[in-house]
Amino acid sequence: MAMFGVLETEVMRLWSEILGVEVTSADQDFFELGGQSLAMVQFLAMVEAEFRIELPVEVLFVEGLTVAQAARAIEESRTPAATGEPS
Repeated sequence: MAMFGVLETEVMRLWSEILGVEVTSADQDFFELGGQSLAMVQFLAMVEAEFRIELPVEVLFVEGLTVAQAARAIEESRTPAATGEPS
C-alpha cells in the first residue's frame, strides 16, 4: 500500500468529495478525473476554509495537475515566506 503525506491524503479526500470519484493516487490528474473549472473553484474554496490559505489560481489551472502538485502548492502557501508573516 502506498504511503501518502497528510496533505496528499487531504487533497485526495477533497477531490473525491468534489468529483464524486475515488481518488487513490498522488499521481492522479484533476482534469482527467472529470474536474473542470467550477470544480476547481470548489476545491479552492474548500482549501481556503480548511487550511486558511488562498492558493494562487494560476498554480492550479495547469495541464496535468496531480494530487501531489496540489499538495505541494498548499504546503508552499503555508510557509511564512508565502504568507508574508515573519518566521
